[in-house]
Amino acid sequence: MFAYALRRVHTLEEAEDVVADTFLVAWRRLEAMPGTGALTWLLGVARRVIADRQRAEARRDALAQKVQEDAPMQIGTEDQEQPVSTEAELALCGLARLSENDREVLLLVAWDDLSHRQAAAVLGCNMATFTVRFHRARKRLAEAMKEESGGERGFHERALASKDMTP
Repeated sequence: MFAYALRRVHTLEEAEDVVADTFLVAWRRLEAMPGTGALTWLLGVARRVIADRQRAEARRDALAQKVQEDAPMQIGTEDQEQPVSTEAELALCGLARLSENDREVLLLVAWDDLSHRQAAAVLGCNMATFTVRFHRARKRLAEAMKEESGGERGFHERALASKDMTP
């Protein structure tokens, strides 16, 4: 099992993680494991674990690239004298001003593309609580974006009105 994982990933640590994740799946799905051919079944699980990890890595890389392309050079610096000009820069600067909890609530919906029900499950709260947190975080983001835009009316509302930020 370990040799299989080691041949398909880049580092020893990654191979160890793949094996651990594989046996975690096996433990959780013990009733699905066949009596004969268990190794084949485990290798299939390992193959899917590796594929999931590669997809997650590709998504992280794509997101990092997008953020790098969209982010202004000096996001959140105090010496920035002129207001931000694009909606993407405005949103990123606004997000930078929010608390970690507010950012997490907004990004679960906007970047991770989760429904309110799914995001509530991730945070371990009920949907009503999440919806209230999301509403308040959006309000704080709108205020932060308004400040970043130099008080320009309507600019932050247009940026928040994108389909990615609606419940």
